[in-house]
Amino acid sequence: MSIKHRVQSLALAGALTLTLSVPALAAGYSDLPSIHWAYSSMMEAAELGVIQGVNDGKLAPSDTMSWGQFLTMLTRTFAPQSYASASVSGLAWDQAGYAAAEQAGLLRQEDGLPVTMSSLGSAISRQDAAVLLYNALPEEAWDVWYTWGETQDPSALSDWYQMDAVHQQAVSGLAELGIINGKSDGSFGCTDSIQRCDGTVLVMRVLEVVDSCLQYTPKDITVRIVNAQTGQSILPDQQMSTQVGTYLSSLSYELESDGLKYYNYSWSDNLVSEVSSACSTYTLYYQPMTQVEREEADFWEKVEQGLASYEDYAKQDFWLKFQGENERKYELLFGDAAKRRFANQEEAKAAMTTVTIPVWKLSGGVKVSSTLSLTVHAAIAEDVKAIFTEIYNDPEQFPIHDIGGYSWRGDSATGEHNCGTAIDINANENYQIRDGQVLAGSLWQPGSNPYSISPESSVVRIFAEHGWSWGGDAWADGSDAATGYHDYMHFSYMGG
Repeated sequence: MSIKHRVQSLALAGALTLTLSVPALAAGYSDLPSIHWAYSSMMEAAELGVIQGVNDGKLAPSDTMSWGQFLTMLTRTFAPQSYASASVSGLAWDQAGYAAAEQAGLLRQEDGLPVTMSSLGSAISRQDAAVLLYNALPEEAWDVWYTWGETQDPSALSDWYQMDAVHQQAVSGLAELGIINGKSDGSFGCTDSIQRCDGTVLVMRVLEVVDSCLQYTPKDITVRIVNAQTGQSILPDQQMSTQVGTYLSSLSYELESDGLKYYNYSWSDNLVSEVSSACSTYTLYYQPMTQVEREEADFWEKVEQGLASYEDYAKQDFWLKFQGENERKYELLFGDAAKRRFANQEEAKAAMTTVTIPVWKLSGGVKVSSTLSLTVHAAIAEDVKAIFTEIYNDPEQFPIHDIGGYSWRGDSATGEHNCGTAIDINANENYQIRDGQVLAGSLWQPGSNPYSISPESSVVRIFAEHGWSWGGDAWADGSDAATGYHDYMHFSYMGG
């Protein structure tokens, strides 16, 4: 058996038999912002158990990678069974990586790489990392893997002839697969050290090729089902038989359980998308349903039981808690599922009522309890009082100094103030702006001005839970004042 076939066999054995302990990563890492170029690769590697954080919840992406770190990451990925065996034998984590790499044929004596058990703390160079990565690739990789775009001719690198034949072969092979490239100065940087982020990205690129070669290989896995908000398990761990390359989202459809009745699979929280040969334990994140989503789920359960029909769907009260306009809201407000606005001012005024709500006000920099009154559509008066009571009771204690509700703005006006279903809060500090031109109010300074409404505020959250939309992001891609139309003071029941 050739070295490369031996490595592939070890990877396959690990894929079939080993279960790694993989942490849930709902909180992320403080030193790895989402805008970091290696964010996706490092987060996926951490979720797979390939790389682990350092002290204080950090991944240290800019730290120089040592031989011990790289060998450990490499063997956790491509020889997990060997690494697990070495770890339980009493070796330190980096020594276990060294021993596993030797056993798996990733670290070969004939390659002459400058590392021993006593030098694992020294930095690994780009060319030496390339040899280890090349050794992890099965022979069929060059037949299976298709590289998009043009690949670099490594012999054109300015330091190509500074490398011996072993390093040249490795760099050439990796370059052919599009895994590794030269530097901006035209060199490979063969003797340069690599950072943890660089090393992780390279390992994950090789893993993608290896998984492509092992696609459809049978694999038994353990699946953890976790609440994305709390990080707590929802169900006991599930044992499943699947294949390398299977989308984790497809596994979620197989997990039919009453325990998941009020949860939705969360695409954004699940960092790993497919079953990999490098890992046998996966975490599926689920978001708890909102109350309105629960009510909708209950309705469909009644349909399945024959207790309700599809024709009843648009008539359900849970529509009143959905953002935007719908027939059920029209029926509530106008008595007609097809009617969207009042015909005239007289009709509108007859449907209004005035409510008094609790608020916090600022007096000398101190928050004091007070009340305000506003006129709204009578059909949503109790909902408006409930919203402001929740805002008042929230720990944020958002201060409100002025508020506006119903206001007839002409027979041709299309806004919701005519309907008594729009509310403006702290108008001066939450301006209306379109493409950089301020139309009303003076400023919007969330985080510094206490009266400005931030996207993360309790005000936005609570209104949304009651089915109201916020003008800060309802009509633009996000809440950034620099582009699009925003009305940060404005909340509307029908999204207008």
